[in-house]
This record gives sequence, structure tokens and C-alpha cells, in this order.
Amino acid sequence: MTDRYDEADGPLSGIRVLDFTALLQGPLATQILGDFGADVVKLEKQDGEWMRQWGIFMARTHGETDAFLAFNRNKRSIEIDLRNAQDLERVLELVDRADVLVENFRPGAMDRLGLGYESLRKRNPRLIYAASSGYGRTGPYVSRPGQDYLVQALTGAMWLTGRRGDPPFVMPIAVADQYTGLHLVVAILAALQHRHRTGEGQRVDVDLLSCMLALQQQELTVYFNHGTSFERPEENIGHPGLTAPGGVYRTRDGYMMLAMFPCPKLGGILGVDWLAQYDTNEKMLNARDTVHRMLSAHFATHTTVHWINLLSANDVWCAPVQNYADLERDPQIAHKRLIWNVPYADAGVTYRTVGSPFTFSASPVSVRRGAPRTGQHTEEFRNGKIWKD
Repeated sequence: MTDRYDEADGPLSGIRVLDFTALLQGPLATQILGDFGADVVKLEKQDGEWMRQWGIFMARTHGETDAFLAFNRNKRSIEIDLRNAQDLERVLELVDRADVLVENFRPGAMDRLGLGYESLRKRNPRLIYAASSGYGRTGPYVSRPGQDYLVQALTGAMWLTGRRGDPPFVMPIAVADQYTGLHLVVAILAALQHRHRTGEGQRVDVDLLSCMLALQQQELTVYFNHGTSFERPEENIGHPGLTAPGGVYRTRDGYMMLAMFPCPKLGGILGVDWLAQYDTNEKMLNARDTVHRMLSAHFATHTTVHWINLLSANDVWCAPVQNYADLERDPQIAHKRLIWNVPYADAGVTYRTVGSPFTFSASPVSVRRGAPRTGQHTEEFRNGKIWKD
């Protein structure tokens, strides 16, 4: 049985990617490249990369961690031992034919393996060498472990979450890893365009610390220019800079979220006269906790559907707070086909995951390969059949 599923050419069809990544932000980046049509060859140590052994809830599908399956479709897998001279020589042969190499080891690790940028650019001057790390290639933190939650803590992001008096709250989604992975893709695409114009490859670097700061550009610009303390609200409003009536509200049977909306206009829709007094942005900011407490009592009198229907009919920015079961039934998600059934290796089975968010009119994103089992394509590698023109 072939592991080829869709022959449609994506926008990066013909681009060859050597994937030395593990865990999350690197594999996410190379999966996006694979979704775009690049031929991604994942190089793994014996028994596979770390994410094959660990994932949230230790959940497994078809014997593979769901964490690995989430970030590794549209790739081939080969097992290598870089201490083995024959394996290393085969890898260098692939480097000669590669367009892009992606790695997310700690700085210096690839150099110690003889696979640093300065060495490889001599073999392949057109190579785009893309590296992601925790804190960058130099500086006092260069040897520290770079991990999503640690960077959320270091960059001040955790101080934006939760309510006044509560401990800082970590965002349980790996937001630093995934935002950095997206930046890594953007950097690679820009370098490919540069090479298209000049014929020259180059090294590109991103890191968790820099990208997590970039994620807070709006908040940090306010702080750097005004020294704003970002005191967290007392109520479940969310962002420290959000004005009333924004926030999460309990209804009779669930929760809903309100975003920015003028209090006087909302008062007219709800028949609540006291909201009319908060008629400027400054008043809506200063009174946000008071407004939230009073509106909470009001919204608790009816169901979520009642309020969503009423508010949506008047173009109020609102949404139900959905759990994953609700999300799975959401008509917009179904309409956009955002839940995919992806083949696993050559086993004739599939797993369910989130589909690509990208849409192209001329070069569609698709699944050409399922997530590979460990070393699925090692025999092709040892026989020199990968990327043989």
C-alpha cells in the first residue's frame, strides 16, 4: 500500500526540506511546509523523537502519541545515527539536494555534529538553514532550556492573565511554541523569496523569547511609552486593558463572552437604564468591575442561546463559551472542514486532527502523506533512494 494520498501540488511543491526538529514548534513549522507541498524528510534518533514518547494525557492513537500525530503529517521518517559514518555521509548527500534544513536544538548542538551552517553552506550555498531556539544563539540565557511555559513566565505574559489577587495563570495551549513555529515558517518563506531573486541561501533564526515578546507588541508598546501597570481586573473580564462590558458572563445554563461594545447602546438593547452613564471609553474602563458584577446578575436570568440570539440580532460582539464537544458540532467549523481524517503511516487507518487553516485558490493545501511511523522510510534512505532525480 502506498503512503501517498493526494497528488495535488501545493504552493511549495518541489521544495525539499530536511527536518531535524523535535517536540512542538519545529515540527509544527515543518508540518506547515509539508501541507504547502514541500517534500519533508524527518530525521529521527533510534526509537524516534521525544514527542513520540510523551504527550498530553499520554493519549495514543494507533500506538502513536496524539501529540506526535498532531504535528507530523505530510512527512517521511528515517532513523539515523549521526555517530555512524555511513549515516552521516548519507545525510550530507541529502543536504546537497535540500532547499531547506530546519533544526531546533540548543545552540551549538548541530555544530558539534558537524552539521552547522558554516559547514553546510560550503556544500550547498543555496541552502536555507532555519534554526529555532529558546533564547537565541548568544547571550546570558543561551544554555538555558527553552520551554513554552518558562518563556510565558519570563516575558510577562502570565501577568496579563487571571484576576487580581490570583496567582499568574499559564496559558495551557503552547502559545509560545506555536507562535514561534509560525514565525519560523514566515522566515523560511522570506528566505526562499530572497534565494529566488539572488540565488543565495542564508541562515535564519527565531527564538521563543523574541516571538513571545512580539506577541505582546500592543501591550508592551503601551507599557514602554506610558509605564502602565496593567493591574488585573477583579472580575472575569480577561485582558487588563479591556473596557466594560467585555468579559465572560455566566448564564442560566452556561457561559458567554462579550467583547468591546458601547455600554449605553447595550443598555438600550437589554433594557438596563443604569448602563447609560458609562458613555466614554474612560468611564467604561474605570467602571469595568462594577459593570461586570451588575451585568452578571442580569445575564444569569436566561439561557446562553437566549442572550446570543438577542445580542447577535443587534450586532453586539458576543459568542458562547464552547467546550470541545460544542466545537465539534459547530456549523462554521463543519462548513470549513477544519477537522481532518489523516492516514497513519502505511497501516490503512486514520486519526482525526485539526486541518490546515490556509486556503489557496490555485495550489490547494492537502494531505499527501500521513504521519509516519518511526523510521518508516529508513530503507529508502540507506539505499540512497530519497531525492534521487
